[in-house]
Amino acid sequence: MASLTDKTYFPPLEECLTGKNVILSWKLVASALADQQGDRITSNAVSSFLKDAYVQHLLKNPSKTFEPPTSKTKADFETKTAAINVTQTPNERFNIKTIKDDAIWLSTNVNISEVAALRIVVVEFQSRPQAHLVGPLSTQDVDNIQEAAGVSDAQTSNILALLNLSTVADAETTWAEFEKDASRRQRILAHYLSERRSFVGSAESLVTFMLHSSAAILDQETHNLRREIVKEAFGYDEFDDHSEINISLFEALIPRCFTLLEDAIKRAQTGPENVEERLLTEQINIDWTRTALTEAIHAMTVSFQILDLSGPMFTTPEIITQWYQIMNTYEFLDGISSGYDLVSELVMPLKSLVCVISLRLINLDRSLLYLSQDIDLLDFEEPYLASSELLTIIHTAVTNAANAGSSTASPVILAWSLILQEMFIGYQERVERRDVAQNARAQASFELEIQPNPSERRNSAGSIVSIERSPYDLFLTSQALERDNQLVEALAITATARGQVYEVMSEMAACLGHSQLAAFSSLLGARARAVFLEVLKKSFPIVGYQNDTVSCLLTVLSGGRQYWDLSPKNALSPSQEVDSVMLRDDELKENYLLQARNRYPYEFLPFVSFTRALLTGLLADSENSEWVIGLLLKSPTLTLEWRSEWVNYELIYEDENINSFQLIGDLDLFDTSKVTRRRPEKEEKFTIPAGTVGRFVSDSERIAILEYEHSALALLGKRLEVSLKADAYSSALPGLSADEVAESVLLLATVVRVETLRTAVTVSRAGSEAGMAVLKEASRALPHTKDILTVVCDLMDTIIQDDLVNVDGPRTAVLAACLQFLDAALPVCPGRVWAYMSRTALINGETRAGRLSRITGNLDMLSERFDFLSSAVKFFSNLIEIAMLGAVQRKVVRETNARSNVDANAWLGTSEKVISRVSLAIAQTAVDIIENSATWRFPSELDRSVVVHDVVGIMQKLLSYTYNLSASGPSNTLTGSLEPAARYVLESFVTASSNSLRFQPLLATLLVAFQIPDSTLYPRRAAVVSERLLVVLDFATILLRVSNYLDLPVSKLQSQLFKSASLVARLPAIRLSFKIPAIALLSALVESAGKGNAEPPSLLGYLGPQISRSFIQITSQLDKPFDRVPESVKIWKFFSTIMRNRQQWMANCLLTGKTPREALKGDGKIAEISPDSVLSTAIEKLRSIKKLPSREAIAILDFFTSAQNYWPWTIFAMQKDTSFLIDLRAYVRDLKSPSMVSRTDPKEAAYQARIAAYIAEAFAMQLYHLRQLGQSQKFANDVVNDLDYFLRNGVEVSGYNASLHSNFANNFSQRYPGISVEDFKRTVLVPRDLGSQFYYALDFADLMLSYDVAWDGSRKNGFRHEMETANLNLSLVEAEIALFHAWEYLLLELSVSLLPKNETVAKQMAQVAEQCLDANQRAQPPDNIFVRLVHARANLALTLLQRLADASHLPKDSTKLLTSITRAINNIEVPFDKDQISYFRTLLKILFVALRGTRHSANAPAPGASTMSQSGGESSSVAVTQLTLSILDRVVAQSFRSLVVLVHEPTSPTTPEDLALLTATLQACLSVPGIDQCQVQILNIMASHDVFQVATSLFSWADKLTDKSGDPIYGELSLLFLLELSAMPAIAEQLACDGLLDHITSANLAGFMRRPNVGPLADNAGAARCYSIWAKGVLPLLLNMLGALGATIAPEIAYVLNQFPNLLRAAVDRFEAPGTHRTFSPSKSVSTSGGPNNTKDMSGFITLTAISEIHSLALLTRVLSVIRMTNVGGHSARDIPQITGGWEDEARQNLLENVEFWLGSRKVLRERLVPLGQREMEWRGQKASEGSACENKLEEKAVEMLSGVAEVLALGEGEEGA
Repeated sequence: MASLTDKTYFPPLEECLTGKNVILSWKLVASALADQQGDRITSNAVSSFLKDAYVQHLLKNPSKTFEPPTSKTKADFETKTAAINVTQTPNERFNIKTIKDDAIWLSTNVNISEVAALRIVVVEFQSRPQAHLVGPLSTQDVDNIQEAAGVSDAQTSNILALLNLSTVADAETTWAEFEKDASRRQRILAHYLSERRSFVGSAESLVTFMLHSSAAILDQETHNLRREIVKEAFGYDEFDDHSEINISLFEALIPRCFTLLEDAIKRAQTGPENVEERLLTEQINIDWTRTALTEAIHAMTVSFQILDLSGPMFTTPEIITQWYQIMNTYEFLDGISSGYDLVSELVMPLKSLVCVISLRLINLDRSLLYLSQDIDLLDFEEPYLASSELLTIIHTAVTNAANAGSSTASPVILAWSLILQEMFIGYQERVERRDVAQNARAQASFELEIQPNPSERRNSAGSIVSIERSPYDLFLTSQALERDNQLVEALAITATARGQVYEVMSEMAACLGHSQLAAFSSLLGARARAVFLEVLKKSFPIVGYQNDTVSCLLTVLSGGRQYWDLSPKNALSPSQEVDSVMLRDDELKENYLLQARNRYPYEFLPFVSFTRALLTGLLADSENSEWVIGLLLKSPTLTLEWRSEWVNYELIYEDENINSFQLIGDLDLFDTSKVTRRRPEKEEKFTIPAGTVGRFVSDSERIAILEYEHSALALLGKRLEVSLKADAYSSALPGLSADEVAESVLLLATVVRVETLRTAVTVSRAGSEAGMAVLKEASRALPHTKDILTVVCDLMDTIIQDDLVNVDGPRTAVLAACLQFLDAALPVCPGRVWAYMSRTALINGETRAGRLSRITGNLDMLSERFDFLSSAVKFFSNLIEIAMLGAVQRKVVRETNARSNVDANAWLGTSEKVISRVSLAIAQTAVDIIENSATWRFPSELDRSVVVHDVVGIMQKLLSYTYNLSASGPSNTLTGSLEPAARYVLESFVTASSNSLRFQPLLATLLVAFQIPDSTLYPRRAAVVSERLLVVLDFATILLRVSNYLDLPVSKLQSQLFKSASLVARLPAIRLSFKIPAIALLSALVESAGKGNAEPPSLLGYLGPQISRSFIQITSQLDKPFDRVPESVKIWKFFSTIMRNRQQWMANCLLTGKTPREALKGDGKIAEISPDSVLSTAIEKLRSIKKLPSREAIAILDFFTSAQNYWPWTIFAMQKDTSFLIDLRAYVRDLKSPSMVSRTDPKEAAYQARIAAYIAEAFAMQLYHLRQLGQSQKFANDVVNDLDYFLRNGVEVSGYNASLHSNFANNFSQRYPGISVEDFKRTVLVPRDLGSQFYYALDFADLMLSYDVAWDGSRKNGFRHEMETANLNLSLVEAEIALFHAWEYLLLELSVSLLPKNETVAKQMAQVAEQCLDANQRAQPPDNIFVRLVHARANLALTLLQRLADASHLPKDSTKLLTSITRAINNIEVPFDKDQISYFRTLLKILFVALRGTRHSANAPAPGASTMSQSGGESSSVAVTQLTLSILDRVVAQSFRSLVVLVHEPTSPTTPEDLALLTATLQACLSVPGIDQCQVQILNIMASHDVFQVATSLFSWADKLTDKSGDPIYGELSLLFLLELSAMPAIAEQLACDGLLDHITSANLAGFMRRPNVGPLADNAGAARCYSIWAKGVLPLLLNMLGALGATIAPEIAYVLNQFPNLLRAAVDRFEAPGTHRTFSPSKSVSTSGGPNNTKDMSGFITLTAISEIHSLALLTRVLSVIRMTNVGGHSARDIPQITGGWEDEARQNLLENVEFWLGSRKVLRERLVPLGQREMEWRGQKASEGSACENKLEEKAVEMLSGVAEVLALGEGEEGA
């Protein structure tokens, strides 16, 4: 056999000390084994640990774990700490010398091996952050808590009393104390004790896990683990999936556990005698004793479980000998006691197990059968009764205990006395038989032969030899018991005196039960209590049926379990449950249960209590449960006190003297005829018919038992009704007392609940039929106008009407029972229960205050009142739950006429108004209770936890149910009826005026969590406090989230929670299960604070640097060592929340791994990133991203990108090692298409797409920041080579399954009329995660719709499957959309970094642009998200093409691109619709960019060559030309006409910019190379759409289509459109023929243009626009027409010009040299913005438009002058009038001089040149071209234009001179 290695148990020391590996302490193992969820035990770390051979060796040999030191352990220690295995030099993480010294110190002080000590020291080292957080509060913490509570020091004493404030000190002092050597060693000692407790706790849990499959098997994975552990540990692999294990494999553990027990008892007695006294504290002394007793308890539990499963056989004598020697030595541990709570609470569990094991070992049942010769022993069975020595040992221990008056041993004493009595009887019988045998031998001889069975041997007690002697005869003789049994009687009397033994067993049964104070698990407790049944059964013949035995048996059966403990998840299997054990035992059943039935109803409570206790425990035992209910449905007898007036009977069988009789007349049990004259209501009579036989069982009291079969349930219902109307009946049965009424109602509630749960299929489809059958049976004898529900409600109302303050205990118990009955009836008939709650006086009504407050107003919460309050709160919680569960049923029933549905719907007749009103009253009651709970005195702090948990749970449910489902508003949701209640709860806590008393219980809950003892016992007590804390954390979290969701002010609650943040941050150190809820609350708090505009409070500031450091150290471990993905994901999300919400100091801690003090070194700069930081952890994990679970990878990348986005310095800090980026590129490079992956795993497809999106985002941000440093080129070139996945999948969102969603919605609405699938849409209350819960709230749908079989479907293919599929599909869509946006961001960054040099990225950009346009042409779903996606694609295409155009990298062949754009535009049905116009504008811009690029494309003709002469690009050129003509037709002309029509509609979404965009598109079309050859086609196109007429009409109406400022912008736009067309001679000619000039001069705008205030710098918008029309529209248009028609139109043009003399004169005057104005001062006339100070003083300022104006006029006048002089076209000089206003031929010289002045005076020009519009402002800020002698681009353009003017004017002068 290979030697064992402890590598798994104790990983390499270096890895543990550096944090690379987290050692799995026994405390972690124990918590994992005790975890009900099972996800920790199946984690790789725990499963590997449990399967490890060395660990199993320790578990099978418990004493080896902490064995004393030896030379071998010393050598192992030296090896582990040697330099080859661990760094010896001290560093900032650890000092190995300190570690070794501590280990040797611990080994010496507690006598354990050096290696075991070293492991404990390492455990302490790794858990120091936890130790620090669970340490004492600082003075800062206390101050914050007091402020959060909102009360003074005295008032907070109740809250702070929960903690030991005697050690409170400043945070720095506390930290200094924590760092001391003495403190460290005290912690090491505490860890040693904790590890000892946890080890034996782990051993017990593991044995339970292996032995009890039904308790352990949660799923197949857990079962496989169990099987592997058993196989590895014991070599056993022969059981099926759920069979029990071979118990003989474990029997060797029993003596080892007994040895451990004895050692533990010794240590408890001696104490820590070898530990340094200076380190000993009272707490350590207590923990030492507590640890020893805990070890003893767990050692016994392991032993008992093995003994219990060994069957009824006798245990081996060696084990019994060892046990009873220990018991004799330590007197059954009866003397153990303590004044400390932590120790005294262990006494009863210890004594209970001692008693139970002692009873199990003497095996009372089998021993008596053996002694009475009624059993056959197995071959291997060795009865201890055959050993005189062993019997002497047992007898000595028992008699010594009896003599010492041991109460612990009293059940053992009683059992032993029964065995001794049977021995004595057997001995006496043998003596008599021996005498008879001797006489018979003298007369004759005989022979008796017994043939042995090959597999069994006959008990020899009955043989001939046994007549001679018996194995125990020697024992009897030695103890002088063979002749006298007085000692036996004395033992029995000692045990039973004053019912002591039954009191002891009752106390032990309570300790072994189901209550909150039970010390063990339900399984162990049930099996242990079953041992007491043997004592009760075998002592019955002696003790009989009496009050003590019945009460004891009831306690044993119930174990303290009550109605509220009924739950399928808590039910044990029939083989384990003590109630099932009793019902399988005919003797017990006959002696107790059936006898109680025979005495019923004369003795009322025993039978009712028995049946209730049994039913409570038989939830999983259908057979026995049905049998018990059968007793209630068909009770064969009726026992009652016979009254003297009943004479209608006769005696029978008198000769037998059995007091039998027979009725000769009917006996009506409830007669109404004698007390009322009213007509009796119709009801089933309870009449005992004549002929019924009975007998008198008591002569003195005349008690009779009648053989009358009846329904006990119906009788109970009737008696409850009679108790309400005692004067209405003459009852044969006495009235019920308050206790009996309470017990009766409780029984009915239990029967209904058990039947409902037992036959339940799902939560909401609870077996209502079975429950309804019980209610009907209980109502059978009631009047037809009533049922049992009515009776119970009336009973409750009767008591409520009294003054509740004076209601006594029994009547309070009745109220509690009634509430429990209503709760049981709630799933069966919810409508009726809600109807009753709407009228009950218990809670608030519309016009009254609820009576419940009368009882809750009392300071002393006595046990009965607490039960009532607790029942009320739990019932209210279930009311809210059932309201949510029935939401769909209530709405569907109102919408359907199907009778079948109506009849089956239990909500029929229940209005939403009733739900709303009652739920609001419940909310008010809950807030009232939580506010008063702080002042109540509860029976125990545990009871306070129960109430707080349930009340806060109600409020949490209201908020969660109301605001998690989406609709147009909360009141329109499925749970909208709960909205008023939810709103009330919300306002009670978040408003500024909310009472601080409401927050105090929440704050106290955080403090109570610190009181949870580190114990492996009392699981329910810890669970109650833990559940209270968890629900409070969830409630606080959802309060913040709902407030943010509704945009409510939440500053007060934020302030309270920030001041409590130190407590919240400490919670993960208390229990691992607190970690995620605490982090969720802090996350919601940070997120809520970060949404405001003001600087949010600093979380680190409230925590303090020390607590922050420890908190971050814990959270940065993620979920080590378990590494559960969901938990790790939630922690990464918390880190991301910190990054995104302006928590700069906490963010720095996460990123650098250091607090601000540590991070800021002497130079004041941020230190380098620590390898322990969260950012380093994220980077390290990303290096192996392919191995990471996808969910975790998403969370890590979210954190990483958040850090890059919000804290850019992290990118610069990471530049030392960016190799992880290579791994990210490799991951994307290997990804498959989402459409391919989704075929097999749609969830994984969504995850991969989202990961790729995050990677793209990370790359983009990396590029952005590197670009700032000028270092982006290399990384960008690397990324470009790995873009294949993005190029294939980055644009197209192909995952959306339209048919799936359409069919699902239609089918869903048909199945559930009145309900839409959108009603299950999630809100943004909680961030959505990709997966099966993404869009639709599948969890809520499961609860609300599981009543319908179609939801799950017969083959799991129902609506649930469709909803899950829809969620997965929408997850994929969400991921693909995120991928598109990230790809967009990355591509744009690449374009900035690589253009214009990199042609690869240019090709990729062009490809993506075309992909965007092509994707938009496909059919899109109508959802808004897809509409936004279409717009985003178009915008991306526009940006990409613009950048390509700027870099001259547009595709050389533009045909394909133009085709895609044209198709996209043509696909828009109504381009100017308000939903489409934005998209249409974007496409027009794209079209403009593409058309402008055709001038440089490969299909553009060479300069000077026609299109047809091109050979290489002929076909493409023709295609472009045809596309351009199509664009002019279907886009430009058609849209222009539609747009002009819409301009006249006031509600139209169009703007003047749309017309300008069309004009630009027209301009781009007309600039396409070769388009000039198609003038005729263009003319025809425009004419077909009446473009000329429409544009002219628009100009005519322009003065009416102005905005508020009077700006006739459409006049300019219409002329600019015509101006672009007029550039083509054919069109210009057509415009002239159409009389365009006449239309212009006759339009109203012409009149405005003639006004004197028209100019470029006019202070009136209309006047400025008129000038712009003149300069930009009229004059260029005249030029184009003159150029096209020449002399033909010259007279008309001259005439038009002379129509505007003021404009002609102003144009000349505007350029008059400033020097002629002597008062002109540039410094006074020019403002800082570059314009004139006084807008009315226009002289001396010029604009580009003004220069353009004189340029156009100069050309026009020059051409007209030439025509006039040369008589071109046959026109004489007088046909063309002279242009006036300073443009006469003789005046042109003056203008030329002025222009030359401006050109010569550059400084004056620069000062007087005024920019108009944004573009000219930009030109003014841009540098001019080199060699231009200008300072800016605006000046450069002005000089160019003025030069052109001068050239034209000079040319004219030269010709005239010639």
